[in-house]
Amino acid sequence: MRAVVTAGCLSLAFIIASCAAKTPPPPPPLTLVTNDMASPEPTPTPFTGAQLLAQQPSEVRQAVKEHADNGNWPTHDTGRYVLYPYGQGPDPTVNCAPLRTTDVQLQPGETITDVASGDSERWMVIPAASGDPQNPTPHLALKPQTASISTNLTIYTTKHIYHLMLRSRPGHEMQEVRFYYPDELLAAMRDTDKAANEQKANPPSDGAVSSLKSLDSGAMNFAYAVAGAKVPWKPVRAFDDGKHVYIQMPQRTESSESPVLMVASNSGNQMVNYRVKGDYYVVDKLFSEAVLVSGVGRNQDRVTIDYTGDPR
Repeated sequence: MRAVVTAGCLSLAFIIASCAAKTPPPPPPLTLVTNDMASPEPTPTPFTGAQLLAQQPSEVRQAVKEHADNGNWPTHDTGRYVLYPYGQGPDPTVNCAPLRTTDVQLQPGETITDVASGDSERWMVIPAASGDPQNPTPHLALKPQTASISTNLTIYTTKHIYHLMLRSRPGHEMQEVRFYYPDELLAAMRDTDKAANEQKANPPSDGAVSSLKSLDSGAMNFAYAVAGAKVPWKPVRAFDDGKHVYIQMPQRTESSESPVLMVASNSGNQMVNYRVKGDYYVVDKLFSEAVLVSGVGRNQDRVTIDYTGDPR
């Protein structure tokens, strides 16, 4: 009888041990880690409109220079693609070839909502997208069915309305068409310079931000999504305390590769007041969309930070 009881106890103990082994341990609490330094890091030099322009492709920089010289916004043919100024001058003309596609690339981040073609029977208009699924670049592939035909095309997006003239001209077809956005670029440069001047006139005080080590992680709002290129400086997470947004960077980020932070506004991306505290970018305001940028032109890397929580 004792042997039976002992065996039963052992079986019960084994079952309890097995259940305990299958129960995962609770996740460890978030620890706000900073790299203690002998002296605080200086506030980054304000980002300027000239620096924003320097991040644009060479054709756009040249277009801004030509506009300053003669007041016109030029169209550039790079040999690989034709670059049109959006909203300036006559409607762009796109030359295509029968049974071959011409790619029309629109602004990254906008979404095509509708397309209207004057001749939908002899012209194929195929929507497509490229790049990061979280921030795709919209495209349209245009393909005429025969030569010597023409029509018009209107593209409706969440940000713009494009009016194009289409022609089927074998031997003169364009492989790719792109746009640059003069009004938005100039407005973004003005806003960036304005923010830079305000930051110089009213430099942020480190005393206005609580010590990261003293923040209560349970009171933080972590409803932020980080997406984009796989780069060494891609943030670990982002969160806010109701007044400031804290962007945690990898501990091994070198100062030489630190990206520039810009926040989305109605006129484009613009610089905001922020400072570096240890492994964190501390932003002096809440935002819905922001982007970290490093590099220039085609060598540019971008990481987006989007607020995903309830409206505020």
